[in-house]
Amino acid sequence: MFYTFIGTQPLAANSAGSRTDGNILDRMAVLVMFALSLVILWSKRRAAITCILTNWALLSVVSCCVMSIIWSEYPDLTLRRGIWLIFIVSITLAIAVGTTDLRRLHTLLFASLTGIVLLNLVVTALVPSIAISELGVRGIYTQKNVAGIVAMITIIFGASWIVGAQTWKSRLAGIVALLPVLVFLVVTRSKTSISLTALGLCLIIYFSLAERFGARFILATVFLGFLLLSSALLLLAAVDFDLDLVVQGAIGDSSFTGRDELWAFAHREATKHYWLGHGYGAFWDVGLANDPLKRVEIGSWLSYVETGVINQAHNGYLDLWLQIGWPMTIVAMLAVMARTVAGGIQAVLGRGSRQTRAALGGFVVLLLLYLLHNLTEATLFARGASLCIISFLALFVLSRARYFSDAPSANLIR
Repeated sequence: MFYTFIGTQPLAANSAGSRTDGNILDRMAVLVMFALSLVILWSKRRAAITCILTNWALLSVVSCCVMSIIWSEYPDLTLRRGIWLIFIVSITLAIAVGTTDLRRLHTLLFASLTGIVLLNLVVTALVPSIAISELGVRGIYTQKNVAGIVAMITIIFGASWIVGAQTWKSRLAGIVALLPVLVFLVVTRSKTSISLTALGLCLIIYFSLAERFGARFILATVFLGFLLLSSALLLLAAVDFDLDLVVQGAIGDSSFTGRDELWAFAHREATKHYWLGHGYGAFWDVGLANDPLKRVEIGSWLSYVETGVINQAHNGYLDLWLQIGWPMTIVAMLAVMARTVAGGIQAVLGRGSRQTRAALGGFVVLLLLYLLHNLTEATLFARGASLCIISFLALFVLSRARYFSDAPSANLIR
């Protein structure tokens, strides 16, 4: 948690050169955790083998990322970044395999993330000149969007933890803990994270109410959903299905703050290596001299951006296509979608305790938001992104949903 959400160099400048070369502290931290993960995986080898076989599609994508060294334009970078991805996947797999009490893991995630957000608030109060940018509060992170993601993950885990709480005292404590996190999310001014958090909370509240009020509530909301869908279709028909006009009216910017030109550029570059991509980690952050935006068309605003500032396509599916090709990007999407659906069924219809199903539900909502988040940001199989790392953990935990003990947890975490 410390490495994922604080890092070895908080408040440090994230230059293009440092992203290309990496740093020794990160390498040491990950190597130590990887060594520990091997011990855990060996001691739990039967469970580990089962988990690996269950996640064959996910791990085939990881294997492709490493194998892309064969056709990579920068094989040294692909080798280093592919191995890094293997380390991260192994660490999260070991955590999932080593977990026997899902409620305890859920509590540790919520508590530690809340502490990290409080640390961000303290840093913001003490050094506002560093922690506050022109676009919003970034805390100890490089930009406000990263801070927004951390707040979003905390709120999703917190809200689902509250749903699983067995006493009003625990629920009240969870709500109080979430209040400063909500404040931090708002002051980051990260529109994507705020919108996705609102959606995630609505989903958690809906399923909690559905469990309480039963089939009639579900049927009523399905009927309401059909009414809303019909209204939306009528609205689209009224404007001749002009999606740009609808988006412009909804968010005031149909270009998604200039992302449309970046997406067009990324799509053109991806089609040049349609099947296999440029190599994992071999498109962005490949050195200032080889920055891909130097190939952008003259006249686009992208041609005026300082070299190295943009290091993603702001669309995870395009970004992964650029690196490992379209077929394996489809496999990656389906792997996450399938686990999300299977986990959702287990959370809603499973025989586990309310605490266990609430934890599973929190991971499911997180994966759903992960899929949506990658429509405007690039964190899909992005080895260094906190949302990607925690999503790997969610994928592995959900694949072991049937194996968690439903024994009552300690009073502290009920």
